[in-house]
Amino acid sequence: MTNPLRLDTAIREFLQDARIRGSSPFTLAYYERVLRYFREKTAIETVDQITVSACKEYLLTLMDGDLASSSVQTYVRGLRAFLNWLYANEYIETNVTQRFKLPKAQRKVIDVLTDTEIQTLLNSFDTTNFHQLRNLCIVLLMLDSGLRLNETITLRQDRFHLAERYAIVDGKCNKQRIVPIGSSSVPFFEKYLSLKPPSAFLICKRDGEQLTADTVKDLFRKLKKITGISRLHPHLLRHSFATRYLENGGNIYNLQTILGHSSLEMVKKYLHIDPRSICKTFDNFSPVVCIQKASNN
Repeated sequence: MTNPLRLDTAIREFLQDARIRGSSPFTLAYYERVLRYFREKTAIETVDQITVSACKEYLLTLMDGDLASSSVQTYVRGLRAFLNWLYANEYIETNVTQRFKLPKAQRKVIDVLTDTEIQTLLNSFDTTNFHQLRNLCIVLLMLDSGLRLNETITLRQDRFHLAERYAIVDGKCNKQRIVPIGSSSVPFFEKYLSLKPPSAFLICKRDGEQLTADTVKDLFRKLKKITGISRLHPHLLRHSFATRYLENGGNIYNLQTILGHSSLEMVKKYLHIDPRSICKTFDNFSPVVCIQKASNN
């Protein structure tokens, strides 16, 4: 009888296959993290020990811990990808994921940047300084074109077409897409390009080396202090871009293309209407206000 595949070996093969399929380093690191956590929190040593019951017990462990509901979903989603791979490759006989569903996550309102905060953020850079100008361009790529952090630091110089105001971005799973560049951003990019050293990457260090994700995260920690916007982080700029795009009358199908999502449902889940904009226009639709206006006429 063939010995059952060890869990460690299966995880290693799964990560190898994910790499061959073109998963990004960030996705690979995510899979490795959530599967390592699964291995540590269960007594499972071989894949034949993975059952629906064992997975449900693991889910309860996650839910009883300190993780937010959205983080629990993140851990379960990675595990489900692994379980699907095991079943597809006939390492397990039961399609566990059919009976191991994602738990519901608490739906949180994303407090996107206000117009005043956006202006404060943009005004916090000294554009006579190379590093400050580069950092402003990082913010503009995220806030005015909707790029993710990794997409920003991997954007290649030869795919940035400033005259035509678009860039070709390598998104998740190596899917390329075209994103627009706003006309207000053009002067800052023109100045930055005149100062930046030769490099394969648009966003680079003074010596032409590619910026790391940790460097950008450190930038945002500093920007929190400078601007006083304590909730500031890279992905909030993408959220703010998407929300403002729709509020300004942008087409949701065009937004789907810009964001690089494979389905419209993903865009709908990603986006929300800023409650502040609802409050600003509420008097136009308030039953009491409208009645009072009518009676005064």
